Amino acid sequence: MPALTITSRNHDDGTVLVLDGEIDIATEDDFHHAVREAVSERPHGRVVLDCARLSFIDSSGLRVLIQCHKASREHYSRILIAAASERVAQILHVTALDTRIPVFPTVESALSAPLESASPN
Repeated sequence: MPALTITSRNHDDGTVLVLDGEIDIATEDDFHHAVREAVSERPHGRVVLDCARLSFIDSSGLRVLIQCHKASREHYSRILIAAASERVAQILHVTALDTRIPVFPTVESALSAPLESASPN
């Protein structure tokens, strides 16, 4: 079984990438490709990272997340994080990424949030 499985689902309000597994040095390229592709396909839209089944993200995954956040701004779109486990939410909080990338308790709340409120920094 791969260390990370990424499933894409299109909704009227955005694209949801379901992340299942771990994001680390071995899977960062797959993560980077999937997010950049989703962002380029949703200019002026939103890409929600469903982290309910994401068990771990290391510094290489956080670096990719920052890169993709910057790329999304170039496309006038937003990356939003949803349903992060306690462990992942803690990592996002300790690194202060949750102050730059909006974090929502559910995928539904991320999809329904006004894009204006999802535009930090």
